[in-house]
Amino acid sequence: MLGQPHKKIDSITKIIDKTTSSSVKAKEYLALSDLTKNSDSIKLYLNASIQYARLAKDNDLVYKGHYKMTLWLEKNQNIEASILYCKNTLSEWKGSQRYQAATYYDLAEMYKRASNIDSATFYVDKGIEIGIASKKPYTVARGYMTLGNYAFNKSDYKGAFEQYVRCDSICEHNDSLKVSSFHAKVYNYLGYAVRLTHGYDKVAEYYLKAKEQYIKLKDNTGIQEINIGLGQLYTNQGKYNQALALLNEALEFHKNATPRNPDIYTYALIARGYFFVKTKRFSEAEKDYREYYNLAFEGNELTIQKRAAGYMGYLYKMKKDYSQSAFFYNKAISLYGKEYDYSKQQMYEEMIEMYQEAKNYKKLSDTYAEYIEVRNKIETEAKNKGIFELEKKYQTEKKQKEIELLTAENKLAAANQARQRNLFVGLFFIILSGAGALFYSYKNKIKTAEKLKEINQLKSTFFANISHEFRTPLTLIKSPLQSLQSSQIDEGQKRQLHLIDVNANRMLELVNQLLALSKIDSGSLKLILKEGNLFSFLHSIIEPFAFHAQEHKIKFEINIEKNKIPQFFDKDIIEKIVTNLITNAFKYTPENEVIHFSSSIIQNQLHLTVTNTGSDLTEKDLSKLFERFYQKNENLQGIGIGLALVKELVELYQGKIEATIRDSVLHFSVTLPLQIVGSNAVVIIEEVHERNITETNEINNELPILLVIDDNPQIREILISIFKSTFQVLEAADGDIGLKIAQKEIPDCIISDVMMPKMDGFLFTKSIKENELTSFIPIILLTAKTSDEAHLDALKSTADAFLTKPFNHSILQETVNQLLQEREKLRQRYSKELILKPIDIVINSTDERFLDKLQNLIKEQISNPEFSVDEFSEKMGMSKMQLYRKLKSLIGVSVTEYLRSERLKAAGILLKKRVINISEVAYSVGFTDLSYFSKCFKEMYHCSPSEFSRKELDR
Repeated sequence: MLGQPHKKIDSITKIIDKTTSSSVKAKEYLALSDLTKNSDSIKLYLNASIQYARLAKDNDLVYKGHYKMTLWLEKNQNIEASILYCKNTLSEWKGSQRYQAATYYDLAEMYKRASNIDSATFYVDKGIEIGIASKKPYTVARGYMTLGNYAFNKSDYKGAFEQYVRCDSICEHNDSLKVSSFHAKVYNYLGYAVRLTHGYDKVAEYYLKAKEQYIKLKDNTGIQEINIGLGQLYTNQGKYNQALALLNEALEFHKNATPRNPDIYTYALIARGYFFVKTKRFSEAEKDYREYYNLAFEGNELTIQKRAAGYMGYLYKMKKDYSQSAFFYNKAISLYGKEYDYSKQQMYEEMIEMYQEAKNYKKLSDTYAEYIEVRNKIETEAKNKGIFELEKKYQTEKKQKEIELLTAENKLAAANQARQRNLFVGLFFIILSGAGALFYSYKNKIKTAEKLKEINQLKSTFFANISHEFRTPLTLIKSPLQSLQSSQIDEGQKRQLHLIDVNANRMLELVNQLLALSKIDSGSLKLILKEGNLFSFLHSIIEPFAFHAQEHKIKFEINIEKNKIPQFFDKDIIEKIVTNLITNAFKYTPENEVIHFSSSIIQNQLHLTVTNTGSDLTEKDLSKLFERFYQKNENLQGIGIGLALVKELVELYQGKIEATIRDSVLHFSVTLPLQIVGSNAVVIIEEVHERNITETNEINNELPILLVIDDNPQIREILISIFKSTFQVLEAADGDIGLKIAQKEIPDCIISDVMMPKMDGFLFTKSIKENELTSFIPIILLTAKTSDEAHLDALKSTADAFLTKPFNHSILQETVNQLLQEREKLRQRYSKELILKPIDIVINSTDERFLDKLQNLIKEQISNPEFSVDEFSEKMGMSKMQLYRKLKSLIGVSVTEYLRSERLKAAGILLKKRVINISEVAYSVGFTDLSYFSKCFKEMYHCSPSEFSRKELDR
């Protein structure tokens, strides 16, 4: 039975002591050490836990007890006692490589806290050696990560990056680590390391990889740690709204976390403080920096204290409070003591810059002298360290032999030096004459290269010009052709005209491909990289081909890896690559064969594959597939320039394309990088204007309503993403459901697919336009059918616009905007009319009937003061909401506004006639309150009823 310093937990320890299981006792005493705040009790419980863990032969619990004891000793005695205890525990792990390595890493941690990085590195290396010998990937990777952290703290970002990359490689090749919090941490640290060396895009890549891992693991703590890094990144990029939102979220999370991780919390504090400094919100920055500083000096870790003092110096430097800045910089330097490293040198550099800004030349001179002294000592220590390392390396017999060999080589070098002087003069003349010859040769090469460049430019210009010239005669062929096709002709003639039409379209396609190739050849085609969702984008490209496959009795298999992480890519080029590869597959795939398309993102590269069965190509044909207009033999159709264009586009994208064939299956594999930095790439970053939740809820009610109808969920997802910031978007999976939603919600615009189950787009459009409730709503039809017949059917169904898939996002957005602008013009025209003239306002006969019905009802009820909105909507055969939406969309006013407006218009007509007085006019048009009538009349006519009457009399 253990003696208890606290009576309150006496009963708990009695219960533990009654337990017969040593393992349970070990666990309970370990847990009890976390609950009590009394220092002596903690030590007592930890010793008890270790004792019982040994009896239970539970190494894991023994190790945990030892580790907590090292932390207790550091806090309550000193770091030296902690290190000594940790070394003594090594004897317990002679038979266990796992815990021996873990203890070496604990020793390294203690030495690092004592600012003895050399000793810390020594023990990390020992841990790595054990990990390699025992083939434990995590143990090795943990060591490399620790070394990376040491390098990072010394501002050796290249060295840190190299160590973190080693960790990443180990994780990628081990299933147990591939998706793990450790791998996520590696990505996070890679993001830190590349901030000053590889640019913002690379930082974002690693942070997002880390966040993806944490999301898969449902680790909110990890997610919020990444949010801090992203917050810093967005701060540096000037994306301040996004940065502050992430930093606030992370800080709030870690502030309330139980238990709180002090390292991550202080990291969040300093990151937000930096944000406030960058945005010149110095009072808020001071709060965060001051809290970080106080927390740093509550602990014992010298490295963090030096960093905290340096941050305070930076804050006051930016605030231009130079005396405070100097105080904290000097404090940071004093904490280094006699230690000399690059961080100390950097602190002096900061002070020099600060004194330059302050124009304090005396202090500048003194500080600069100290800086030179520090820099010289750092360089001397670096040299001494190099010599020391060399000495250690040659402490064997091999060392002596190598030194002797080095001495012999030096003597030989001295002897050779004399001979070299004699040869030098002769060689000089030989080199001089050779240089002259090389110069003329080089000059000729430049001329040749310039000439070739000129020829290529002429060739590209020729292709571009001739392609443009082809367009006019092709248009002149297609126009009369369409007239002939619509006339009364027999089936034979119809087939011949169809053949001409198909080949004219093919000619247009070739012209477009030639134009693209000429741009590539001339070097004028650039990659335009915009952020988007590849999963949704590829689905929008592929969907039309599924319909094409049904028509041609070909099985079309699609496997697009789902990935919601946004990527930067060139939509136009990827669309051209995919459509050309799939079009080529359809062109050479017989009926009842299979075409397969798949895509995935692996290590930030897009992998596309297109395969088709039933191919008659052979291995020797593969090398020529990408030649322009390659033809296997005279009896077969040629490849054209589609595949040649694909190859050129892939190379422009700095990617790879391969073609293989096996057992009549032709396989194309394309790999495209998703992070490109170069002269041929233009990255367009669109600012996202975020609203908080309350703002969104308030604004959304005022946004117009858009209804999206498509049986493909991915297409619906794309359309929602395009319009979600400017519309309240409703969705339906088929025309039947869409019709019910349209009648209930009365949207401002509808985008619908054509080919859908239950009710297709044509029937849906007809139903909408013939219904008095919905007839005014603009409808845009989207379809995979590209034929003119399909276009004509859409227009016959009274659709307002018709677009083919894959659709251009900008064109679709502009089409919606223009349709709504047309509606707005009609509303404005109505608002200027004193008497509504339906036939002049709308073009839809159903809307005309609706407005006639509206006018007749107003005439009947205009003098009835009890005529309410409820009665109005009932007599119109609609709900209040339906009538409100109909009037708001059609003529831009609510039901109440419309009723009041019509009463006032009638009052104006009566006042013009001067048959009855003003009070009688008010009562006759349904107003019971004369002052309210005058107020409303003045708002509409900008004068009182009496002034209006006098003006009419003067006329």
